[in-house]
Amino acid sequence: MTTTLKSAGRVKVTDVAKAAGVSVATVSRSFNLPTHVRDDVREKVLAIAAKLGYSPNPAAKALRLQKTNLIGAIIPTLDHAIYATMIKSFQDKLAEYGYVVYVLSCGFDAGSIFEKVKLLVERGVEGLLIVGEVADPALKKYLQEHRMPVICTYSYLKDNEFPFIGFDNYQATQQLVEYLLGLGHRNFAMLTGPMKGNDRQQARYQAFTDTLSGYKEKCAHFKYESEGGYTIEFGERTLRRIRLEHPEVTAVICNSDVIAFGVLSACKKLQLDVPHDISVVGYDNLEFAEYLEPPLTTLAIPAGEMGVRSAEGLISNLKHGQEIKPVLLGTQLMVRQSSHSVS
Repeated sequence: MTTTLKSAGRVKVTDVAKAAGVSVATVSRSFNLPTHVRDDVREKVLAIAAKLGYSPNPAAKALRLQKTNLIGAIIPTLDHAIYATMIKSFQDKLAEYGYVVYVLSCGFDAGSIFEKVKLLVERGVEGLLIVGEVADPALKKYLQEHRMPVICTYSYLKDNEFPFIGFDNYQATQQLVEYLLGLGHRNFAMLTGPMKGNDRQQARYQAFTDTLSGYKEKCAHFKYESEGGYTIEFGERTLRRIRLEHPEVTAVICNSDVIAFGVLSACKKLQLDVPHDISVVGYDNLEFAEYLEPPLTTLAIPAGEMGVRSAEGLISNLKHGQEIKPVLLGTQLMVRQSSHSVS
């Protein structure tokens, strides 16, 4: 006859593992990450643990109850400085309240982040920050079933299942295009980042085409997409292509200052006078933008503020049960010497 130990303190995880014929890791996962263990194995482990009077240590129990002080962040890439700015402010604010942030990069396609999000949830994160829209219906259902506090950022979409703390990519790009129209430009090229599953790039391109199509005078516009991310090389190579395919273009809109860096480099090598031969504008207002030659006209986006506001929203929800409210942040057009009226 099996004797049940009355004092849980005398029973160790190794005792349960030995009695169940499994590894210590399997016992741990059965309590902390049950979806990682086959149903029959998990049920056997839990039954034996109950018979022996075993219960996990306080840390493991906290993990099961999702009181881990862990927050997850899903961002497209670690290579882009603008995301680093946002994540730093996010981490710094959460650290003030004892939270640790797990950061995972997942590429720019929001439709392919399910597994990364699931990994963070199963590791016990209490809340999530996601760049862009949660576009996958299965992921939406998963997060709602787990009652996971989620904040989306770098965009601002109304009436969404999850609150956005970010800026309006459409309106910001519209402002940039209208500025160039006011300078007399009528032939445009836009250099975008990856478009698939990327609501930020999609909104910017939509604003680009809508604004020019609705203008009182006829305007020509061309799109060049970088499927491999935001690189200087893409900017330089594409400017050369534009000069071959559409030499009439007088204004180039780069959806990242990194791309604009490459465009300016190519202009210099091709002996194009910026801004008198061609105007170049960027996006993000990265630190180097004002030190380029010529200094870059660009849109400053509130990366640091997005991080702080997102952290505050999660803290208020987790600590005080307050509903996370969406926040629309502004952008600022930084006019510098890389843009000029048409000669």
